Amino acid sequence: MTAAAIEITELRFAYGEQPVLERVVLQVAAGEIYGVVGADGAGKTTLLQLAVGQLPPQAGRITVLGRDAADPALRDEIAYMPQGFGLYRDLSVQENLAFFADLHDLARAVARSRIADLLDRTGLAGFEDRRAANLSGGMMQKLALACALVSQPKAMFLDEPTTGVDPVSRRAFWRLLNGVRAEGVAILYATANMDEAERCARVGLLNAGRLDRQGTPLELTRNAHAQLIGVSGATARQRHQALLAWPMVQLAFPVGRQLRVWLDREWPLVEFQSRLQALDSGLEILPLSPTLQDAALRELALAEIGGHAG
Repeated sequence: MTAAAIEITELRFAYGEQPVLERVVLQVAAGEIYGVVGADGAGKTTLLQLAVGQLPPQAGRITVLGRDAADPALRDEIAYMPQGFGLYRDLSVQENLAFFADLHDLARAVARSRIADLLDRTGLAGFEDRRAANLSGGMMQKLALACALVSQPKAMFLDEPTTGVDPVSRRAFWRLLNGVRAEGVAILYATANMDEAERCARVGLLNAGRLDRQGTPLELTRNAHAQLIGVSGATARQRHQALLAWPMVQLAFPVGRQLRVWLDREWPLVEFQSRLQALDSGLEILPLSPTLQDAALRELALAEIGGHAG
C-alpha cells in the first residue's frame, strides 16, 4: 500500500485549558484533494498550522512526505496558503513571482522558465507589470496560487483561499487546482463552503475539534439511520415545533418556505405522512436527496444537542 503524502494520527492541540483539536486522524494521498469542512472556530486554521509545522502538537503525530511536519527540509516541498496569503501589494505580478523564486533559491534560468509557465497557466500573462494591489480578487488569488507553486511543491495546505471571491473566479481557481492535483500534488483544503467541499475527493466534517465523519461527499450524504423529507405548504414553517415532538422526527430545519425533516428510518414514511395529514391537510411531503450541506447541518445540530449521528 502506498504511504500517504500527508498523515495525521491521534492529533490533539489546546490553547491553555481550551481544547481545539481532539484525536484527529486523516490521510491525504498524492493527487488527492481532501477538504476539511467546518464553520468558523471549528479548528481548521489550527489544523493547517500544525500540519505545516508552525505549531507543535501536544499529542499525536503529523508526517508530510514521510517526514515530521516540523522538519525544515520540507520547506521547499510544501506550500501553505493561509487566509490573507502574504502577497506584496506594492510589487507587480512579475516581482511577486520573482520574490518567491528567490525565496526558494531557484536558479535564474529555472525561475524564468517556471514563472513564464505559471503566468500562462493562471491566465496572468499580459498582466506582469500590474501591481498586486490593483488586481481583482480573483486575479489576486490566482497570483497567490502561482506564488505557492513556484517551488513545485508535492503537498499543499490551503486555508479558505477563495473567501470573498466571486463564483466565476472561484470556479477558475478550482480549474487551476484540479490541474495541480492531476500532477500528483496532495492538497489539504480547509473550507466552510459546501459547494467547494463537494469538489473534493474526500472530506472530513470538523465539529468542535473532532473529525468524526470522513468519506467522499456522496458517502457522507448517505445515511443508514435517517432519511430527509421536504415538507411544503403555506403553514409548513408554523408546524416546526409540533413536528419536533414526534418520535420519528430526529431534526427539522426551516429552509425558505419549506421544512427539511430528518426522519428515523425505523419508522415507515406512511406513518409520518398520516400524522402530517391529520395535523394539517394542506401540507405535502417530498423525499429529498441530501446535499453535503444537509449532512453537515445534521452533524452540527446533533453535536449541539449531544446526540449521536448515525
